[in-house]
Amino acid sequence: MSTVTDERGELDEPSLRSLVQYNTKWGVHALAVSIIAGEFYKFSDSERRKSYDIVVQETNGRVPVWAGISHMGTAPAVQLGRYAKDIGANGVIAMTPIGVKTGFSTQWEHFDTILDKVDLPLMLQDAEDFSGSGVRTSLFAKLSKEHSNLVSVKVEGGDILQKIQDAVALPESKNFTVIGGMAARFLFEEIDLGAQGNIPDACLTDLLVSAYNDYITGKKDSARATFARYKPWVDFMSLHPGSSAEIEKETLKLRGIVKSSHTRSPHIPLDEESKKELTKILQQTYPD
Repeated sequence: MSTVTDERGELDEPSLRSLVQYNTKWGVHALAVSIIAGEFYKFSDSERRKSYDIVVQETNGRVPVWAGISHMGTAPAVQLGRYAKDIGANGVIAMTPIGVKTGFSTQWEHFDTILDKVDLPLMLQDAEDFSGSGVRTSLFAKLSKEHSNLVSVKVEGGDILQKIQDAVALPESKNFTVIGGMAARFLFEEIDLGAQGNIPDACLTDLLVSAYNDYITGKKDSARATFARYKPWVDFMSLHPGSSAEIEKETLKLRGIVKSSHTRSPHIPLDEESKKELTKILQQTYPD
């Protein structure tokens, strides 16, 4: 989910609630708040807690809510995780500390501490392109042996398909699910390799839920036809890699789901010509 703000850059509670309402109506299987697409690194810990509150309240148990607790420090991540537990979140998502070049032992200490001190299921996010540090599959294996609350691994990055294949091949993978990312651009390839889901952006999930549900139930032609409607949008995003949050929020605004596409700095804004192109793509995607 995007963390939606108004034109002043303040958290926009009504729009965030609207985003929850639309996604639950579209049939999403869960919601993830305050992870990379939610620009968690631009919001204070108190704002992140507020976003957890809003999403958990608005969801009202209709689907699970996973709270992103990634942080530059282990202790703040634990604090966010405990807060998520207290307000009724169903799980937490964490990646390696941002901006800190971490090896196996540092990553082990970080995740071992979170798993030990936060009494919720954990999804470990391996987002090397974003965090600067990849996670070896041997860490998944070791953590899953010692912590029953490591329940999922979200894998993404330039070699996402190989990473998924390696994670699924682990004997310990019976203890956790493997989830894809990268805006679902490799959704079907991920499923074919053994991934059991994907966490995409929350702006065209009506298409992706339909494509995913059809694909896993054997209706592959229907799934591919639906995905073909999604592909121009994700291709557009690939051409503007530094403006993903802007594209997501502009899409939500154009679809009438949120009021503002404002994105906090630092950011790379979309120029007017790109906005016109995005508008045209959405008009072709939703001709009615």
